[in-house]
Amino acid sequence: MVAIHDLLPTLAAATGVPLKATKPLDGQNLWPNLIRGEAETRRVVIAEEEFAIFQDNWKLIESATGIELYDIIADPSEQHDLADSRSQVATALVDALTKYKQKVARDQPSTPVAEVARTFDSKPSPPKLLTRSAADTVVLEGSLLAGAELQGDVAYGVLGNRLTESNGKGIRLMSADDHDGDKQLAGEASIVSNDITPQNRWYRFDVLGLAQDGFAVDKDNLYLKVEFLQKGQNGSLDFIKTRIFSQIVRERNDFKDDGTNESLGRATWRTYAMDFRTPFAEIDSVKLSVGFADGIGEGKQSEFWVNSMNLSPIPVPAEYKAPVNAHRQFPQPDPNTLVALGGRWYFDPQGGSKKLPRQFDYTNCDQLLYKSDRFEAPFAGNMSSWLRAGYKNLAGDIVEKDEYKPDAVVITVTKDHIVMQSRNLPNHPTATFPDKWRMLDGNPSYIQEKANTWYLPKEPQLAADPIAMDAKNSNGALPMGPIGVATNGVIFFNPFDHIFETDAVWRLDRCCGHPSPQSAYHYHKYPVCVKTPWSDEGEMHSSVIGFAFDGLPVYGPYEADGLLAKDDKQNPLNAFNLHEDKDRGPHYHVTPGKFPHIIGGYWGEPDPKNGRGRRAR
Repeated sequence: MVAIHDLLPTLAAATGVPLKATKPLDGQNLWPNLIRGEAETRRVVIAEEEFAIFQDNWKLIESATGIELYDIIADPSEQHDLADSRSQVATALVDALTKYKQKVARDQPSTPVAEVARTFDSKPSPPKLLTRSAADTVVLEGSLLAGAELQGDVAYGVLGNRLTESNGKGIRLMSADDHDGDKQLAGEASIVSNDITPQNRWYRFDVLGLAQDGFAVDKDNLYLKVEFLQKGQNGSLDFIKTRIFSQIVRERNDFKDDGTNESLGRATWRTYAMDFRTPFAEIDSVKLSVGFADGIGEGKQSEFWVNSMNLSPIPVPAEYKAPVNAHRQFPQPDPNTLVALGGRWYFDPQGGSKKLPRQFDYTNCDQLLYKSDRFEAPFAGNMSSWLRAGYKNLAGDIVEKDEYKPDAVVITVTKDHIVMQSRNLPNHPTATFPDKWRMLDGNPSYIQEKANTWYLPKEPQLAADPIAMDAKNSNGALPMGPIGVATNGVIFFNPFDHIFETDAVWRLDRCCGHPSPQSAYHYHKYPVCVKTPWSDEGEMHSSVIGFAFDGLPVYGPYEADGLLAKDDKQNPLNAFNLHEDKDRGPHYHVTPGKFPHIIGGYWGEPDPKNGRGRRAR
């Protein structure tokens, strides 16, 4: 078998031209084989985004759609995939292939900052995800992070095992692996953005990251950093840094759930963010970095993964002189300029027409506001998603290549309802389904694109006789199937699996979801990966992460600074996971590690347009 990168070493040997490569070549010199008429002994073949590795009679193919294993002696036409039945062989070959790719990554030269800037500024596909308009937000995720400048114990590659998780590619910060051999555990990944303008001085830099269970640093030394640059100047003019490891430590404790399936680890994907103001109007570029030092990680699961790095302009905060690392809130509008839609819902014209838009989508989602103690834009950053390779599309066909879905969620407003049309596509990494390797109890279902429509009452009506679930939901307080919807359009289920009275939380992926027998991805407990307009760091009351079908909001886990709602003694949650205050009225909270996890029953009257409600007593 001959690959195109064999041509250089083969032709050089045939013509007697010496090669002065400073590092090993990917290609093989096949000239001796040609002279002797012998077959070559290639073990790894690379073609675009696919890899193949050979051993004896085995051939393993790794691609975006998964892993395939063939016995090429018994099955030369590769008709019978044996990845399931010969899992030990497949696992051994995947490990060997991973080691090869790590070696290749170490041999590659680091990317100059200027080249990174060109890569980032060229804005390759996919389309940008949006907070305010199509020209504002820059998002790099997956393969687009390949252009990042890497220093120290940092690598770019597949995040985790493709056999069991669909995390894609990204950046790996290794707190226990001296990857560069300098006897220090530290490193940094950086990108440069030239999208800074004098008109916009305030920005938000955020990353979607996962700290594996064994990842650890001393001195809180995991950080986000912004360096301010100006064309024609050498080096950065100034920089700011936010440390985030203490947040990870707190969340490990706050979100601990003994019912979690630990086969993938306890770690979850979270958004880590910092807001900043450019110090000078002359700043036209920024260098965005995520890095660490003083690594003290242990074991194999000791990495911090970065799936995306995002830069978004934000409105000027009311107190713009506040420290740049002050707590982040959604910028508050002037209430006198808002258009009331009914209940706690408002439309923010943002200086434009007060005529209600035909729909709210990824281009204007920050104009649909919900009023609690502050105005929130719960759908901001949640309207777009990806139909990933390995999922099924609406027609039921397996997707072979990632497809960007900017309109994953679309909202219209009627007289009585907020109407959400959703493709039910998670906008975060998931485990790999079907779960062929039985990491999550062998779930056989795919994640499939849907065409859901949900009706959220603008003015919820409280139930005259609300019913809370008992320990097994034998009273039918909540139906099986959808009971609400997260702000990213993915549905909530009650705590029990389709096998009646069986707790489902053990079978969930890192983001607390999995597909149903009907291939509908859903959450059974706190969906930690759902985005909010600011990161929920436990410093104040959590933001809205979804709505039950009675129209009442579901908030994140925190009641106040450092206080989980499930631990609130002054205003305790009832059996419905609900309490009430003067600013928010009746509202639910998710309760990490504690039944009923999301809601324990409908406190309000569920809208019949969404299907089954409570079972009549």
